[in-house]
Amino acid sequence: MTVIEQVKCVCFSVNIENREGLHRDLLDRLKALFVNGGYKVHLEYPIHIESRIRKSGDKVSRDGNLDLFAFKNGRKIAIEFDTGVHLKFKSIVKLFQVDADMCIGIIKGRLNTLGSLNANVGRIEQVKKEVGAFKKNFRLIILAEKIAKEM
Repeated sequence: MTVIEQVKCVCFSVNIENREGLHRDLLDRLKALFVNGGYKVHLEYPIHIESRIRKSGDKVSRDGNLDLFAFKNGRKIAIEFDTGVHLKFKSIVKLFQVDADMCIGIIKGRLNTLGSLNANVGRIEQVKKEVGAFKKNFRLIILAEKIAKEM
């Protein structure tokens, strides 16, 4: 089973109705998956990003944290998880700017909302153009609908 298939299995087995502990539960399960696979794993991995303030358009430089960063034998995987229906712009920016071979954005989403997929794809494409990350290996996972889309 590939790494992304294993990540999908973990994601799609989590109880999305667990409102208070969903974020921690999923990240703990993903961390265990990677540790068991021989990866070195960091939760809340610090990174520095260049981004733009959405309302004013001003560019800013700031520090942030990735929810999970795993590496093994030179392979690097970055994960951001937002518990809403949209992957936050800052999460997308972090994933496109981090030095990683595979970037995975995860959202809780809602059942039967194809519009959610389309809206998130649009956000990802917008940020991809802004930061010039055209060849990034990026996946979007929507828990409620059990969708994993390669971007």
